[in-house]
Parts: sequence; C-alpha cells; structure tokens
Amino acid sequence: MANKVHLKKLAEGVIAWNEWRTENPNINVDLSGVYLVHEVARRNQLKAWRSLAPFISLLVTLLLQQTKITDYIVNIFEKTAFSNINSSPFTELTLYTIIRLFIFFVVMVTLFSGLEFLLNYSRGKLNLRNINMKEVNLCGSDLEGVDLRNADLRNSNLRNSNLSYLEAIGVNFTDVDLTGACIANWNINHTTVLENVKCDYIYIHINEDTGKFEQRRPLNSNSIFTHGEFTQRFKVFEKALETIDLTFTDGIDWKAFFQSFQELRENYSQYKLAIQRIEDKDSALIIGLKFDVEADINIDEIKRMIESELKEKYENTLNLLEFQYRTEINAKEHEIALYRQQNADLSEIAKNLANKNINVILQATGSGSIHNLEGVMSENFNNEFQRVNIANFANKVADNARQQANQNIQISEQNQILAEAAAEIERLVKQSEQNNPIATESERINYVNDETTPNFKRRVVGALQGGSEAAIEEFLDNSYINIAKAIIKGWIKPD
Repeated sequence: MANKVHLKKLAEGVIAWNEWRTENPNINVDLSGVYLVHEVARRNQLKAWRSLAPFISLLVTLLLQQTKITDYIVNIFEKTAFSNINSSPFTELTLYTIIRLFIFFVVMVTLFSGLEFLLNYSRGKLNLRNINMKEVNLCGSDLEGVDLRNADLRNSNLRNSNLSYLEAIGVNFTDVDLTGACIANWNINHTTVLENVKCDYIYIHINEDTGKFEQRRPLNSNSIFTHGEFTQRFKVFEKALETIDLTFTDGIDWKAFFQSFQELRENYSQYKLAIQRIEDKDSALIIGLKFDVEADINIDEIKRMIESELKEKYENTLNLLEFQYRTEINAKEHEIALYRQQNADLSEIAKNLANKNINVILQATGSGSIHNLEGVMSENFNNEFQRVNIANFANKVADNARQQANQNIQISEQNQILAEAAAEIERLVKQSEQNNPIATESERINYVNDETTPNFKRRVVGALQGGSEAAIEEFLDNSYINIAKAIIKGWIKPD
C-alpha cells in the first residue's frame, strides 16, 4: 500500500515534490494501490480546511457579536426548554458555544461545497505535469485522467495500474513495467518515449460500470508479448494520430482518387499514408487520411503539402481520364458507324446477286455436237449460285469487315495509349519546369524518364507500331512536340 507520508508530500504540489525527490534520491517511493486523484484531492481539502478554519471562525464570531443572534436564541431556550432550569453564566456559555459551532459548520460545509468545484477536485482531474516519478512504485494504482505530460517515469512500476484517459504526451516510459495495465484512451504521440518497456500483456478497454479491465492484448490468454513487441506495436499505432480531412462537395471519381493517392503514397512513403475513414456528411464526402510522424517537425506544413499535392494529382488524373473516356467513346462511335455501313454494303451485294439471272454457254472441244443451253439452265444455276457461290462471297466480305473492325479497334486502343502518354509526358515536363525553371532539355528528359515506369514506356513504344515517334504528335501541344519526340526516341532506341 501507498506510504501516507509520500501521498502527503505529493499533495503539496509538483514543485515541492520534485525538490523533495532531488534532496532524497535514495528513498523508495511507494504510491501503489490507491486512486491517486482521490487521495491527493482529499489531502488538499483537509489542508484547505485547516488553513481557512481560523478565518471562518473569526467571521462567525463577528457575526454573532454584531447581530446578537446568540442572545436571541438563548432567550428562546430560557423561555421554553430551559424554563425550569436556573439561568447561569455556565448555561449561557454552553448555549453560546453550541450555537457558534453549529453556525461555523454550516458556513464551512456551504463554502467547501462550492470550493470543491472551483478548485477542480472532481474525479479525473489532477495536474502533475513535469513531475519526477522516476523509480516510483505505482503498482495497482488508478491514474485515470491524471495529467502527466512531460513527466519522468523511467524505471517505474505500473503493473496492473489504470492508465485510461491518461495525458501522457512527452512522458518518458523508458524501462517501465506495464504488464497488466489498462491503457484505454490514453493520450500519447511521437514525443512519448516507450523504449525498453517491460510488458507481457496489456488491456485496451475498461468497463466503466465495474472498473474491470477488458480486451487483453495479445488476445490469447496463454500468449505474451515478445521482447520489444509492445513498444513496436503501440508506438507505431499511436504515432499515426496526425490526420488530414479531404472534403469533396461535387462527388468523386474513385478511379482518379485511388490512382492519385497511390502515387502520393509512393512519393511520401516515409509517412506511411493510409485512409483512416470515409464519411458522408451534409451532402459532402469526407475522406480522412492518417500518417506517421517520425520526428518533431512542422506537422502543419506536412499536412498542407500532402493535401495540396493530392488535390493537384487528383485534378490532373481526372482530366486525363476524362480525355481517355472521350477518345474511347469517339472511337466506338466510329466503329459502330463503319460496322453499319459494311453490313449495309454486304446486304445490298447479296441481294443483287441473288436476283440476277446467270447465262451459261457450253462449247465443245471434241467430237460431237453440243447445243447452246443459254437461258435453258438459267433457273437451275441461279438457285445453285444462290446456295453456294453467294454464300462463299458473303463470307469473304464478312471476314474482311471483321478484320477491318478489329483493325479499327486496335488503332483505337493505340490512340488511347498515345493520348495518355502525351498527357503524362506534358504533365511531367510542366512539373519539371515548375521545379526548376532554368533546367535544360536534357535535364527535363531525364526527369520524365525517372518519373515513368518501364511498363509505361513499353506500352507507348508498342502503340507506336514500328517505332515512329511522329505518330504521337497529334495529341501533343506544339510547344512540347520536340521534347516529347526526343523522349520517346530514347525509349524506342535506348543507348
């Protein structure tokens, strides 16, 4: 159990406590097994009572003298309850003392009922910022809601303690024993030191009704954390508390967003960007991103940089996808029109051939006479031609139509790839110009090469059908044709 002397010293405040720890470094401080907020608050209340009692007593005395309340009450008693008792100085002194004490306690109770609220002695309120708790025994203690920001708890014993809602930003937990403790909703960040924490298991939830610790980690009651596992798991988890909220009021293109987000994650891999939540609120879509902070840096600047770059990438990707959609739609409309025209031509040819009579003339090449059968066999041959020759001819025309359609589809796909390549090359060249306005053409080419993947380059080269980089010119702005051709030429014929 906690040492009462140590609790009393703690109630004197952080400054007095730290001075006492400095003067007595070899004392084994014991604050175990108590609800710290309650113990300190109770001692502060008693201290306040002792400090204010003389002042209140003086006020009560002056009140009694000025208002003559005592004489009035004594007269009432003499006429009623004490009518058969002879009045004496001792009787009057006794009544005066009783009345004085009664008024004193009424005033004290009334005063401290309001003073308790003003002094913030309610549950979960105790300011111990910057306190020296090094090597203190806090085993089984309840520190719920205590403000320990920037405190030193190195080598302390916090086994089975309640650390829920603990303000622990900047706290040094190096070599602390946290086995069996409850850390529900404790507040830590990247400045909290969790090095070499000794912990076999932990609880991350507390039942508010029963006060029982729940949700053990590791989940298996027969398992324990390996050496350093607690530090690795909870330090990384709690680091990712910095968030960015992105608001989309006009809807969202998920393909464009996820493509932009993936590019941003690769560019800022050190921050481990992840989607924390997606919320539909007041006709707007809110996407919450979370990221890790490894050092004490300007977090607001990082948020601004990530948010602005993601929005820029999203808009560029959205424009590119819209261009691709338009190109694809136009190509399909052309294919449909061509297919209809070919079918119409084929139907007309088959119809004309089916209705046309065929004249067959046989000539003899040997002995004997052969009659001219012109017109005689026209009906029979006309039927046979319909069943065989026209069918063969129609099949050939249909095959040619299908080949032409497939060729058009292939050309459409190639144009789509080239359009995408042109837009991406222009974007990267512009980005290079923004990053370094005085960059040479060679430096810009190198920048584009570094920012594009090998797979992207292979797709572009394949779409050029034989390596003529001029095929992409129709999709490029005039000011970027030469540099784009130089870039693609390097992809077709690398050194």
